[in-house]
Amino acid sequence: MPFQDESASHTFKIAIVGGGRRCLSFLQLMELKKLNRLHVDIAGIADVHTRAVGFEYARKKGIFTTARYRDLFDIPGLELILNLTGNIEFSHELNKATPEDLPVLNHIASRLFQEIVQDVFTSTQQIARQKEALSLNHSFIQALAEVTVVGAMVIDTHYKVVWINESALKKIGLRKDEVLGRYCFQISHNAITPCDSPESPCPMKETLKTGQSAHAIHEHIHHDKERYCDVSTFPIFNDKGQIVQVLEVVRDITAEMNDRLDHKTRAIKNDLARLVHEDKIISLGKMVASVAHEINNPIGSIINFNKLILKIIEQGPPTHRELEDFKRYLHLTVREAQRCGKIVSNLLSFSRQQQMETKKIDLTEMFQRIVALTQHKMMLSNIKLILDFEPIPLEVLGDYTQIQQCFTNFVFNAMEAMPRGGELTIKAGINEMPPGVWVTVTDTGVGIPNENMDKIFEPFFSTKTEVSGVGLGLAMVYGIIKAHNGHISVESELNKGTTFRIILPAHTNASDAGGKKDK
Repeated sequence: MPFQDESASHTFKIAIVGGGRRCLSFLQLMELKKLNRLHVDIAGIADVHTRAVGFEYARKKGIFTTARYRDLFDIPGLELILNLTGNIEFSHELNKATPEDLPVLNHIASRLFQEIVQDVFTSTQQIARQKEALSLNHSFIQALAEVTVVGAMVIDTHYKVVWINESALKKIGLRKDEVLGRYCFQISHNAITPCDSPESPCPMKETLKTGQSAHAIHEHIHHDKERYCDVSTFPIFNDKGQIVQVLEVVRDITAEMNDRLDHKTRAIKNDLARLVHEDKIISLGKMVASVAHEINNPIGSIINFNKLILKIIEQGPPTHRELEDFKRYLHLTVREAQRCGKIVSNLLSFSRQQQMETKKIDLTEMFQRIVALTQHKMMLSNIKLILDFEPIPLEVLGDYTQIQQCFTNFVFNAMEAMPRGGELTIKAGINEMPPGVWVTVTDTGVGIPNENMDKIFEPFFSTKTEVSGVGLGLAMVYGIIKAHNGHISVESELNKGTTFRIILPAHTNASDAGGKKDK
């Protein structure tokens, strides 16, 4: 049952949640003939108590009724929901469930709105002749905007602000006289032209064009800070059905956006930690295969020496000369066992999963560990290793596990790029601008084609035709280096080799002091 003037070109369509006595009185009030010019259409009533007086009254009048308030969301062109339940807990549920572009007036604001409608009725006869030309639809929306907690302002067709509520003034930190008469884009965006672009479409422009409500997400300037705002616009018509002004309702969603961003950031960090650990397992498998032969040699020597000693003892008491040989054999077995122990210790250190921790890292010591675990495979692959580090402490600030994984990945990639052997050169030194430590990893391998240079840091991009366990890949390495405020670049020449250059922030005493500068 629409409460509308059929000659009007636009009707403000609302729905009510709560079908009690307050709903009944509101429906009866809206039926009064003197209020028909408000062009308000009661499009639906929702209440779980289907025998409530207002609910039954609406049903008899032919208004859409339902026990499920979510059914109201499907009403075409619905522009507002009035919550007349008076239940605070339900109000929170309703606000969360309602689509973002559909305003909801809580029970307090709805009561004020009802009183405003009553006042409109009682004061209609006293309205001055010069104000009668204004649309009552405009008065309705303006009264509605005054009682809402979100920011609202009325803008003319030339984009100038003609009215603004207190909530909006508080948010932008300006006085009313500093806003009225100025362009809306000056107030919201601190701009000199309308805010209309593919990235930031102007909802007001859309409303002026279509005569319908519009919606967009904008970045506004509030107190010299950027805020994310949900902007909705609604047309205001005169008695001739022409758009004379636009109501703009602005809701600050910065906190909501930040919460979503924080949630996604935490998820990305968790995924990164998981991928680092998975890559360590893959790299560990490579290292185990690499050092297996190296461990077998000393173990074979230990077994042979022990068998020899056991055989001599079984033949009878050893001679003095044989005891001297035993001593020499045992020294050799101890040395070989220590060699095995060092290899196993390095493997355990590499495989140990630790919590993310930013601390001082000695790159010289780190590369010694990496080389100790890969040099045997380099020998078998006929790869010559050249280390050229400046003879000074090369210390950076970062997470040991992630940085070690990055450089291990560089070493393995270089080795795989030289299937027929070659030279692997690792250099490191102090970088002056920007201040930090630089590291270069150079191979004499197959190189990278020019058409792939712009893609090598993209996720899942690989030039390898076989599954060879590339682990993190250069995309993950790039992400880790950037997360440590570092820099990475690459130079390559096809069939001649590739050089990766990495710069990481240097560790300083100020780093230990939480980033405070030394006096």
